[in-house]
Amino acid sequence: MLGGGGARLAAHGAALGARVGLCAKTGSDDAGATVRAALTRLQVDTRWLGTLAGGRTTTWHEAPGRPGARRVDRGADLSLRLDEVPLAAAAPAHLTLVSGYSLSVEPARSAVIGALQSAAARGGRAALQLDAELLWWTNPRMTRKVLEPALDAAYSIALTAADARTLFGPRATSREAIRELAAMGPHLVLLIEDDGGVLLQEGGRAHPLPVEDTGAVGDRYAGPAAFWVALTRGMPARRAAELAQRHALRSGRPGAPAPIRRQAL
Repeated sequence: MLGGGGARLAAHGAALGARVGLCAKTGSDDAGATVRAALTRLQVDTRWLGTLAGGRTTTWHEAPGRPGARRVDRGADLSLRLDEVPLAAAAPAHLTLVSGYSLSVEPARSAVIGALQSAAARGGRAALQLDAELLWWTNPRMTRKVLEPALDAAYSIALTAADARTLFGPRATSREAIRELAAMGPHLVLLIEDDGGVLLQEGGRAHPLPVEDTGAVGDRYAGPAAFWVALTRGMPARRAAELAQRHALRSGRPGAPAPIRRQAL
């Protein structure tokens, strides 16, 4: 799979027909060159994709179906600084989306929180891919503490059932998790279950979308990317969640996804 959370969200968004720019940082190594070339082929705007001279690109190693065997070689991405994030006037966007993994350490933490808060100040255009399972804390209370400023600024968030278990423990249900998260700030909470089912919390109302198609989620970022692209196309949240579910289940199958068209309002 291409890159980390930000790169993979950007790749899925571009494949779905969205205009996407990526603000991140790679190392000056072969892995960084590969990621940059792949994003360029997908027509992702890479003018804000920096390079850490002499550094290496952060690399994830994960065997399919074995998340417990995950290993990360830390690198350049967590060195992104707030002053390297483009101002809204320089990079106007319908949506500013950040990966929760970047909340792990400074200076990337301040960079992504600043980006979310700036987007929120422009009218609720802030979104967070939670990625709680990928953070480096095993204590649920500490993980929630790390995420709190981002949750407060985000209008919409997406997570997996595994993220929910990381945040609230194995006994918490998915419904309980999205209700708790919505109480922390976001208006929209999208949760993708292990079997591909989807729960959407919209304000005070939960919308369950059971699985209607067989298969497994191929890439944890596929469904959320489709959800946010659909929202920027003017689709209602429930319809966007349905598209997210289908795209998540199809992400492990051959074939390019169809672009998401703008909703007629």
